[in-house]
Amino acid sequence: MQTAQRFSSDIALTYAEYALGTALLYRGAGDDRDRGLEIAVQAREWQRERVPFLVPITEALVGWEMARRGDRDAVIPAMRKAVDGLHQEGHLGYGIWGAGILAETLLDGGSEGDLAEAQEALDWLANLPDDGSAIREIMLLRLRALLARARGDVVAHRDLVSRYRAMAESLGFEGHIGWADAMITGI
Repeated sequence: MQTAQRFSSDIALTYAEYALGTALLYRGAGDDRDRGLEIAVQAREWQRERVPFLVPITEALVGWEMARRGDRDAVIPAMRKAVDGLHQEGHLGYGIWGAGILAETLLDGGSEGDLAEAQEALDWLANLPDDGSAIREIMLLRLRALLARARGDVVAHRDLVSRYRAMAESLGFEGHIGWADAMITGI
């Protein structure tokens, strides 16, 4: 952001700030996530006019954070719509990410309907053509582990978390390693 500010490039600054907001939403600290949410909400407004293809991504991101704050039932319809839009527009990478955070949000609810819908998102991911995507594969392992936990299948959960962590470690995905460790601790 500092480089963009020095060169006074509005577009570069806007994208850098959006990237910062997204990164902050993945942090554990409440203050960071507050700032990240504020940035994402502001970004959504300029995206509507300048880069509308980013709007569903930001809608899903904002919904994910709002769900973590307790507005889960209120934001899931917007998240569904955003993820459906990503799929329909053919934004495969963002679609994988969006399906993942929607499924995670649904699994946090724990109702039978939520579990069934999370399974549908997982099935969508699993049925994508296998292009060797590490992102897709690690997302599938994570979601399968979370689904096993939500269904009370301790044995499958342990196995999947172990495989998830091993894959994250082999890829050097530090964030996923941390998430896997948190899942192991929760066993």
